[in-house]
Amino acid sequence: MKRTLYLTVSLLLLAAAVTMFGPGCSDNSPVDPAVQNTVSDFDAATLSGAADKEVTEAGSFVETFDDYGNEGDWSYGTSTGFVIEQTGGNPDWYLHDTLVVSFAPHPETSLGTESIFTGNYKERNIVLLGIDLRSFDYDLDISSRYLTLFLMNDNGTPYDIADDWGAYIIGPDKVPSKYVPMLAAAETANAPGWVSYDFEIPSQSRRLPEGWNSWRNSMTGGSKPTTGNWQTLMQDVSYVRFYYGDPESYYLLDTYELGMDNPRIAWE
Repeated sequence: MKRTLYLTVSLLLLAAAVTMFGPGCSDNSPVDPAVQNTVSDFDAATLSGAADKEVTEAGSFVETFDDYGNEGDWSYGTSTGFVIEQTGGNPDWYLHDTLVVSFAPHPETSLGTESIFTGNYKERNIVLLGIDLRSFDYDLDISSRYLTLFLMNDNGTPYDIADDWGAYIIGPDKVPSKYVPMLAAAETANAPGWVSYDFEIPSQSRRLPEGWNSWRNSMTGGSKPTTGNWQTLMQDVSYVRFYYGDPESYYLLDTYELGMDNPRIAWE
């Protein structure tokens, strides 16, 4: 990546990059990768389209970005824009962002947007969320980071993130590297460079499940007091966010070229 060309843009977008969460705090529970609530053997190819959000029977939905579709208005949040490419995804169409300026990239559904990825998970018996990701380029090493899933509630104020709260789980798989193994095509059904991630969602649990941690964006400054528990969250998920790293860690600002494909959700 041409770091010199991006430096000025990066500094100008620093304020936007900070909005990835702002100061936050969590109620940590032990996280052991060996017992993560992550589905590793889920076959994304079996997912079928389901445009109707009022689903009453078992099924699944995958946003392939075909024909410029984007259910949930997925983006990387802090970037200056993206394009939907017709080739090069997993397979074919995918969302491509050539300039993500962030401490930790976070593909996410749009704030204030209702979609099949949001709403009452308990009533719909949501059991899985997943996504395919690719890192084309970046400057600083991210090879030690693991992908995290956030489920967030906007506290009735969609555009004030300071009072948002929710829960997260750190998955057992590392974020995608720009260094693609030569045998990648032979070792996986994915196109080289693409990595698939799937997380089990215990939407019927009465308490915070093992491996999950509660989260609130800020202790002060929000429009409303931050309250809620797992059961409340499962009845009102406002947005979904995948996060490149540990939310309790600090990272340096960097510029990335990234791709996402097949954000997916399944229910029983």
